[in-house]
Amino acid sequence: MKVNVHFDSQVRRIAGCRTVSLDVDQDTSLIEVIKRVGNSGTVGLRSTLMDEDDSVRPSILIFLNNELVAKEQQCVLHEGAELTLTTLISGG
Repeated sequence: MKVNVHFDSQVRRIAGCRTVSLDVDQDTSLIEVIKRVGNSGTVGLRSTLMDEDDSVRPSILIFLNNELVAKEQQCVLHEGAELTLTTLISGG
C-alpha cells in the first residue's frame, strides 16, 4: 500500500524535499515507516528523527491524516495515509 510522508519545518530542510511516497506492507507500523524514511533519506535525516536507541526523538511531532498522534500509540495505516513529520517550535 502507498503511504505519503510530508516534511515540515526543519525536517523538510534536512530531508531536502517536501514529500516522499512509500510502498509498505499492510501491517507496517507507524514507527517502522518513520525508521524507513530515516534510513532512506539524507545523512542527517535519521539522526534528526531517531535517537541512538532507535526511538523517535521527543522533539519530533507526528501527524497521521492531520491528527497529532503519540509516538507510542499503535496506529493502523491505511492505503493513502498521510503522515507529517515536523519539529517542536521553540524560541525566545
